[in-house]
Formats: sequence, structure tokens, C-alpha cells
Amino acid sequence: MPRQPYTYAETLEAYKAIGVSKGRTVVVHSDLTHLRAYTEPGKDALLEAHYNALLELLGADGTLCVHTGDQSLCNTDRVFNLDTSPSYQMGMFSEHVRLKDVSLRSFHPFINYSAVGKDACAITENVSRHVWGAETPKARLIDSDAICVSVGSHPRLTCSTIHHVEMVMGVPYRYTKEFLQPVERAGKVTVEPFYSFVCYMACEIDRNKNQKIFGTFQEGYDVREAALGRGSVFGYSVRDFYKSATASLRDNIFEWLNQPPETRPYRS
Repeated sequence: MPRQPYTYAETLEAYKAIGVSKGRTVVVHSDLTHLRAYTEPGKDALLEAHYNALLELLGADGTLCVHTGDQSLCNTDRVFNLDTSPSYQMGMFSEHVRLKDVSLRSFHPFINYSAVGKDACAITENVSRHVWGAETPKARLIDSDAICVSVGSHPRLTCSTIHHVEMVMGVPYRYTKEFLQPVERAGKVTVEPFYSFVCYMACEIDRNKNQKIFGTFQEGYDVREAALGRGSVFGYSVRDFYKSATASLRDNIFEWLNQPPETRPYRS
């Protein structure tokens, strides 16, 4: 028998089961298509259901964050505008949150966050020009013990915190690169420097899609899962993952890879 479309009440219960609660901060990665049909027709009804369910559980003291960056801007002359530049490949829910009148967005063309709620300003204002590291939204989400919510996809496939950890731990196969990017501020376009932590092309990196690092994390920490529609939602502590992944890279600096690079341009 085909499974019935999921309801708003079921959406609430699923998010509650993975730890979304009053006063918390959540950062959401989502692919709602994996959940299949919602009980009310239309994209807007679907997006509003998830948005409202999360805000209802978080309450007035909670904060909802999503990724709204566009890494395809790197090495282009396209102008980044904080208010009008859309996110790219971040999912329709991220765009839905970004477009809310109450949403605040961090100023970085490549990796930025939009947030709604009590700590939206604290997370998105006066951020670093680097995509990872101190004074970035990611660092602030770790400090606030945010819950990472992954909708429709297993969290090892949506976890971006590992790249923040790679920078903190100084993995040798990456380096900081400067990008000169046109941005618009107060109606004026200027070219400004922004920074990212990129892989050496010569290393021929063989990624393992977080299999080892996330597997170790799940052995020692709680990753909650709740069924919703024909898929699942997942929740875990960003701070806990940071602790676990830091320990993994401490013990093996190449743990994010299938094997250490054969070519090492960083070696003297």
C-alpha cells in the first residue's frame, strides 16, 4: 500500500525527535524532495510547513540558520549583492529562508549563512573574510552548540564542519587562497579580497565522503534519526562533531582522505 503524504503534525514530531527544542540554534541542510509528497499541494505549502514547524519548536529564543552561499562566484566577475544574490545548489528551503523579510545574511560571496531568530545577528554580523576559522558563522555555530539538521540526506553527506576542522588542524593538502571578488555595498561595486581553504590540485585528492570521520563520530556521539514521509531527518550537535573530528585529524591528519596524497607540493 502506498505511503500517505506526511502532515504538519508529523513534521513537528520528527524535528522534535531529533532534538529541535525551545531556545536552541539549528543549522539546516535539506533536500526536501527525498521526503516525497507533503499533505498540502504546492511548493510554497511544503516550504512554509518546514519553516513554521522549526520556528514553532525553537520558540522566540531560538535561531534557524541555513547555508545560502554560491561557490560558483569564485574566479568570476559576477557581483555579489547581500540582498539579491541567490544561493546556489543549497536547496529550495535555504532560498525560502533567505528571502524572508526577517532573515539576516552574513557577508561573504562564497560561503554565507542566512538566519532568523534571537541570535541571527550574532551569527551573521561582522564576519571574517575567510570561509572557515575564527569569527565565521561556522565558528559561532560551534560556540552556540547548534544542532545540525539534515533533511532527506545522511548527515555525513551534508556535513561542512569538517572543512572548518581541516583549517583549524592545518591539514597539509589545503592552503589559503585569495580571491578578488566584485561585491556591492550601499549601491557601490568594489573589488574586495576574500579567502578560502582550497586543496592543492597537484595532490590529486581522493575524498572518502566523510565515511571514516563521520563513522568515528557516530561511535562516540548521538546522531538522531526520525522517519518523515518516505525519508528521514537527522540531528546532531555541531560542537560534538567538531570535538570528534578534531581528535580524528589529531590522530591521522589524512583521515578525511582514502589515503595520503602521493604528490606533496607542500613538502620542502
